[in-house]
Amino acid sequence: MRHHPDSLALPSLPSRLARLGALAALAAGFGFHANAAELTVVPLPAQIAAPEGAPGFPLGGAVPIVYTDPAAKSAAELFAASMREATQGKFVATAGAARPGAIVFERAADLPREGYRLTVDAKGARIAASANGGWFYGAQTLLQLTPRAGAKTIPAVNISDAPAYPWRGVMLDVSRYFFSKKYVLRYLDMMAMHKLNVFHWHLVDDCGWRIEIKRYPKLTEIGAFRGQGDARHGGFYTQSDIREIVAYAAARNIEVIPEIEVPAHTLSALCAYPELGCTKKQFEMPVKHSISPEIYCVGKPKTWEFLDGVFTEVAALFPSPWIHIGGDEARYSRWKKCPDCQSVIKEQKLKGEHELQGWATRRLSAMLKPKGKRIVGWSEVLGCGAGPDTGLMVWHQPNDAKKGAIAGHPIVLSYTGNTYFDAPESKLPGEPPAATWIPPVTLQRAYEWDPMPANLPEAARKNILGPNACLWSDQFLHTPDKLADRPGEGTARSEAYADYLTLPRIAALAEVGWTPKPSRNFAGFRERMATLYPRYADKGYLFRVPTPEITEEKRGGETFVSARCPVEGGSVRYTLDGSEPTADSPKLEGSIKVGEKDNLRAITVLPDGKRTSLVYASKQTQNPFPELGAVAGRWKPGQPGAGTPKPMTFDATGLINANGDYEITFRYTGGAQRLEIDGIKILRNDSEVVAADEHHGFTGSQHKDNVYKVKIKDYQTGASFKIVAQVYGDEGSNTEGVVLIKRK
Repeated sequence: MRHHPDSLALPSLPSRLARLGALAALAAGFGFHANAAELTVVPLPAQIAAPEGAPGFPLGGAVPIVYTDPAAKSAAELFAASMREATQGKFVATAGAARPGAIVFERAADLPREGYRLTVDAKGARIAASANGGWFYGAQTLLQLTPRAGAKTIPAVNISDAPAYPWRGVMLDVSRYFFSKKYVLRYLDMMAMHKLNVFHWHLVDDCGWRIEIKRYPKLTEIGAFRGQGDARHGGFYTQSDIREIVAYAAARNIEVIPEIEVPAHTLSALCAYPELGCTKKQFEMPVKHSISPEIYCVGKPKTWEFLDGVFTEVAALFPSPWIHIGGDEARYSRWKKCPDCQSVIKEQKLKGEHELQGWATRRLSAMLKPKGKRIVGWSEVLGCGAGPDTGLMVWHQPNDAKKGAIAGHPIVLSYTGNTYFDAPESKLPGEPPAATWIPPVTLQRAYEWDPMPANLPEAARKNILGPNACLWSDQFLHTPDKLADRPGEGTARSEAYADYLTLPRIAALAEVGWTPKPSRNFAGFRERMATLYPRYADKGYLFRVPTPEITEEKRGGETFVSARCPVEGGSVRYTLDGSEPTADSPKLEGSIKVGEKDNLRAITVLPDGKRTSLVYASKQTQNPFPELGAVAGRWKPGQPGAGTPKPMTFDATGLINANGDYEITFRYTGGAQRLEIDGIKILRNDSEVVAADEHHGFTGSQHKDNVYKVKIKDYQTGASFKIVAQVYGDEGSNTEGVVLIKRK
């Protein structure tokens, strides 16, 4: 019998008040106040107490693991396997009665489906729950309490716990870059240890169709691959793969929700079956990221026959009541010129193409209802008239969450500024290529937000389901030379990148979704994370190592600095001469005096000495002309042409972040020659010229016509933008300066 996640039977979700009531009932079961200070568990439990001076439970010898209810067998066996891995002990789960000296999984019918009670004392450990989710999560807490090294004694503790929100999800985009089945299973393990329970699987987009549909084999024969030769990339999951992944997830209380895009982001399907589009043209699979104007023709009966066939197979593969249909960034230029689509608009008395998308969304919802499914889409489907039972995933307009919840829609929060983990965690040198159309999503930004919209009426609060992070993979299309796996070298390169962007921010998301807001505190979270990083390392996860926490103090006119290592057992290493510190540099212990001419640079070194953080630097490179905008790039001696024009490229991704008028200024800062500029072009996604200003100007000790003006008319979310300038020194190439950009 398969164990499916039991928290997301959404048509009968408990109200927000009921969930809070359940937490209160859990706490009442022990009758104690929370004492989180000494408990290093992430996410932080709802109610905890560590009895002072009470002896813990020693793990010497072969400790029995007993489940008293057959429904707890799966969770108990997974726990035993994890304990064997973590401690090299002989842990085996067996059915039987509770007894002293054992770790016992037992039933408590009064607990909510994902709730648990964990009691540890000298006599053993007991995990009480009413369903697989609760037993599994109690086991995850017990694993974090088990010491990694030294004396194997689990501290005495009483925990009463349940999640604040029923939906705590992460999206992995396997369409734009294919990740192996093995890595998907590994990703589910990452989620499970953080008590995350929804795997949002982005299987379809313009650049890749990743799910086998037996009725339409060309979807994977053609739509799952792109490029030629060594640049060829692709893959897909067979239906057998998907069943295995779904079962693996369910055992870990994770519900798998597929995203099958309709009506846009579907070029992979149109390459395979061009008759499903409005133009019937044959397309090639794209090798660069863009938002394609190609779209399903919703006016053709053949398109609906195709969609019914696809979703019939999808519905059979995924037990979840939800199917994500995307619905965002639909461009209507094809529909405007399509007789079939215009005929539907006329017959249905619709006001235009926007309402046509709403009609198509409602029709798709009706198609899926007999299959036992509901649809969830990005927040754009709210504006086009989606039905009231449609779930909304809100990503960029927080007010949509409030409007949608009041209208009765189930709401999931995926705000770009807090949950888009394809953005970098900082602007420090050395971060890998990442999305720059939004500011960095720091660990603190990933933590310090609330899924519950402010001032939401009480009756609508039950419709806020919880947070969902997104790991988009379009950077593999922008910079494949830096990120994509190379032929013959396996998949370690791409998987290390996904690990790095996911961890540790997934832990922040987990606590946002699990821990009641009054109990959340970033400083405390950061302290508890110090013990979680070594556990990541034990599992081989290639997480982003946090930079050291540097404190500066003035004493008697002199400056002293001290450092806190953010990783338990690690160290902070430093230099004062501006050179790159290494694992062999001096330790920064206590406080050290730093003079005005010193350039402190410091790194965090993991306990094994093999991995380090990015560099903290006390003296950062400054923008010398902030009034002219943000720095898009710099030129150095030898880079421009010497007397003849030479193209130079400057990255404006993230600096061009909306439609509008932009000014790009070249400013000389040094060198023997001034810089001559023969004009600029703006490239979108490294190929398409979207704006240009080709007049001549120069910058040196004097400046003339060194400001270039462009208008961006068709901004695309997630697209890259590059400034390509024809530049040269007037008599040589000994010139340096800065390129700046600002939106008017």
